[in-house]
Amino acid sequence: MSLISFDKIKLFKGAEIQPRLSPPEPPGEEKQLGPVERFLKSRWTFFGLIVVLLAVLQTSAPAKKMTRLGPGEIAPSDIVAPFDLTVQDLETTNRLRAEAERAVLPVYTYDPNVDINTEEKVRRLFTMGWAWVQKNPSSEKVQELRASVLDLLDIDLDAEDASALVRLRFPKEIEETLTGISAKIFGQGIVLSKNLFIHGETEKGLTLLTLLDGERAAKAADIIDLKESEQRFAEELGKIELPPRTRTLLQDLAQIFLSPNVTYNGIETENRKAQARARVAVVTNTVKKGRVIIRKGDEAGADAVRILDLYSQRLETRSSWLPDFAGGLLFYALLFLALWTYLRFVQKPDQAERIFRMSGIFLVGSMALYKLALFLAGTITTTFSGAELGTNGAMTFAIPFQVGPLIFAFLLGDPLAVSFVILNSLAAGYLLGASYDMMLFALIGGLAAVYGVRRFRERERAATLRAGFLIVPVANAAVILAIHLIEKHTALRAFSTEVVMGVLGGALSAVLAYLLLPAVETAFGFVTEAKLLELTNSELPVFRQMAQEAPGSYHHSLVVATLAEKAAEELGLDAQLAKAGALYHDIGKTKMPEYFIENRSRESDLHKDLTPAMSTLVIINHVKEGAEIARKLKLPRPLREIVEQHHGNSLVRFFYNKAKQTYDPEQQKVGEENYRYPGPPPRTKEAALVMLADSVEAASRSLRSPTKDNLKRVITDIFNTYLQDGQLDDCDFSLRELRSVASAFLTILFAIYHPRVEYPGFEFEVRKPRKPARPRPKRNDRDHQPPEKTPGPDQGD
Repeated sequence: MSLISFDKIKLFKGAEIQPRLSPPEPPGEEKQLGPVERFLKSRWTFFGLIVVLLAVLQTSAPAKKMTRLGPGEIAPSDIVAPFDLTVQDLETTNRLRAEAERAVLPVYTYDPNVDINTEEKVRRLFTMGWAWVQKNPSSEKVQELRASVLDLLDIDLDAEDASALVRLRFPKEIEETLTGISAKIFGQGIVLSKNLFIHGETEKGLTLLTLLDGERAAKAADIIDLKESEQRFAEELGKIELPPRTRTLLQDLAQIFLSPNVTYNGIETENRKAQARARVAVVTNTVKKGRVIIRKGDEAGADAVRILDLYSQRLETRSSWLPDFAGGLLFYALLFLALWTYLRFVQKPDQAERIFRMSGIFLVGSMALYKLALFLAGTITTTFSGAELGTNGAMTFAIPFQVGPLIFAFLLGDPLAVSFVILNSLAAGYLLGASYDMMLFALIGGLAAVYGVRRFRERERAATLRAGFLIVPVANAAVILAIHLIEKHTALRAFSTEVVMGVLGGALSAVLAYLLLPAVETAFGFVTEAKLLELTNSELPVFRQMAQEAPGSYHHSLVVATLAEKAAEELGLDAQLAKAGALYHDIGKTKMPEYFIENRSRESDLHKDLTPAMSTLVIINHVKEGAEIARKLKLPRPLREIVEQHHGNSLVRFFYNKAKQTYDPEQQKVGEENYRYPGPPPRTKEAALVMLADSVEAASRSLRSPTKDNLKRVITDIFNTYLQDGQLDDCDFSLRELRSVASAFLTILFAIYHPRVEYPGFEFEVRKPRKPARPRPKRNDRDHQPPEKTPGPDQGD
C-alpha cells in the first residue's frame, strides 16, 4: 500500500486564515484573577509552603525539662531519651590513660661526656706525673705531687698509689690499660646504684637516651652500677698478665676514675607519660534517641542518674530549634530548586508544573509517614525491651521508603520516578540524623522499585505489589548485607533482624502504594490503563444514553475510536487513552442531538430556520456541553482535555461560507472569529489524533464513491487544512508521524467502505423502471452517448 503524500502542504498559512485565537479561560474561572488569587495559585507560593512544611517536619522542638532522680529513687514512669546524647565515660577513660602511663618506660640519659672527660683526666694525670718525676727523680716529695694533683685535677690519690706511680715513673702501659678497660666499662652504661631502680625498670626495662644515637630500649640487667663496674674492671684485669702490685694499683685507680654515666631523666619521663595520656581519646557512649533510660518501677542506679543529669543540663543549655529549622529550610529549598530546573528542561510547562506540585505533596506526605513510623518504632521499643531500635536501629529498615517511588514509577515512568527517588533518599537520610546508611538504603530500594514496576508493568495496579514483594526486599537485604560488611559488623542476630525488617518495609511499601494509587490518579488527573479500561466499558450509562439519544454520534465515536487507536499504536503513543478520548469526544451532542446531521431521523432540517451564526453557536456548543458532562462524570484531566480540544479553535467552514454567501458584504462584515470553536488547539498527540480522526471520519461519509483515491484525497485535504490553520502546532507532530497516521486511517477506512460481492437471487436495491428507448437507426444499436462510467473500488490504486 502506497504512503499518503502531502503534495499540497504549504510552509505558510493561507491569507484567508486569520491568526489563531488565544485559548479561552477554563469555564468557571475569571479571566482576571485578583492579587490574592494569583498569590495563592502561584508556583512559588506552593514552593515556599512545601519547603516550610518539610523543614517543620524535619525539625522537632526538644522537651524543656526532664525528670531527675536521685540514687535509689524509683522511676515513676518510663523515661525515654529525647535525642541522641554522647556521654563521656570518665572512669574508663582514666583507666585507659593510667594504663598508657604505666606502659611508658622510664627514660635514662647516657652521657658520653663522662667517658671522654675521664679519659682526658687520666691522660693529664699521667702527663703531669711523668713531668714531675723528670724534675724530681727522688720520691721524697710525693706529698707535694698529691697536693698538686688534687689542686689541678681534683683527684685524691692515695699515698701508696702515688708512691707506686712515682716509683714506676708513671708508665705508659698502665695509662693505656687504665683508659682501655675504663672505656669498655663505660660503654655498658654505669648507674650510681641499682637500688635507685624504683620506676619499674627491673620489670619492664627502660629507655636509654643517647645524645648521638637516639634512643633504644634496654633491660635493667644490661646496665651496671658502680660496684659492678669495679668488679668488671677486675675481671678484665684478670685477663691480662700483670705483676700483683701493678694489678692492685690499677684497681685502686679504677675506683677513682669509674663514675656513673647513665642517669634517670625525670623530666623526659614525665613528658612521655603526659603524651601517652593525651593520646588516649575520651571514651564516649552514645545514648540513642528512643532508648529507655530507666523503666517504670526500677531503682535509679548511678549510671541512670548521671545520664538523666546530663540530659537535664543539655536541655537547659540547648539552643533553640531555629538554627535547625533554618538549615532544613535551606536544604529543601535547594532540593526543589534543582528539581524545578530539571523539570523545566524535560517537560512542557503545564506538565512540569503538575509533576513539581505532585513531588512536593508526595515528599511532605512521605516525611509525615516516616515520622509516624519512627514514633511507632519508639513505642514498640518501650513496650518490648528486646527490640533493637533507635535512629539507625533494626526497625528503621521497616519504614516504607519505597511508597513514593512505586507510585511515581507506575504513573510517570522511569526518568521522573528516578528524580523522585533521589529526592526521597536525600530527605530520608537527612531526617534520620544525616545517616549515609539510610540514604543509601532508601536510594537503592527506590531504584529497585522503579525497576520492579517496569519489569511487571501490566494493565492492572498489581505491578506495584509484585515489585514490592519480589524485587524491593531482595534489594533491601543486599544493601543491609553491604552495610554490615563495610562496617565490619559480625552480629548474626542483628543482621537477621534487620533483613526481616527490610523485607517487611518493602512489602509494606507495596501495600500502601497499591491502596493509594486510585486516590492519587484521581487527585492529580493521571490515567492508567486500568482506569481507561473501566472508562471504556460500553455498558456505562453515558454510552447507553448516547447510543439511545444520539445513535449516529455514538457510531461515529466508535469509528473515530478505532482510527485513533490504530494511529496511536503506529506511533507508539497511549492507544488506550486515544481510544477513550475518541469515545467521549462527542458526549456533548446528547444535549441537542437532532441538530447534528448524523442523528436526524426525519427529512426536516432544523438549521434551515436558523441564521448561520446561530447554527454555528449550536454546533460549537457541543464542545462546551461535553466538557461540562466530563466534569460531572469526574473524568480524568487528559480525557477532559481531549473533549475540549478535539476541534481546537478551527473554523466551522460550512456555516462560515454560508454566512458569506447570505450576507451582503457591503452592509455586513462576516467575522471569522465568530465561526471558530473555543479551543484550545490540541496540546497532546493523542488529542490531535482524535481531532484528525473525527474530521476524517466525518468527511469520508460525504463521499458518494469511497474509493481508495477518494479516501486519500479526504485524508490529505483534512491534514493540510489543519496544518495551515496551525491546529497541530502545539502537539509536536513530525511529517513522518503524520504520514504514519494517514496510512493507518486509510487502512481502517478502506476496510470499512470496501465493496462486497452481490448476493445471487436478491435485489436489495429498488431500481426505477426504465423508459422505453426511442427506435434507433438500424445501422447502430448503441447509444450515441457513452454510458456513465462508475468508478470501481480500486480505481486509481
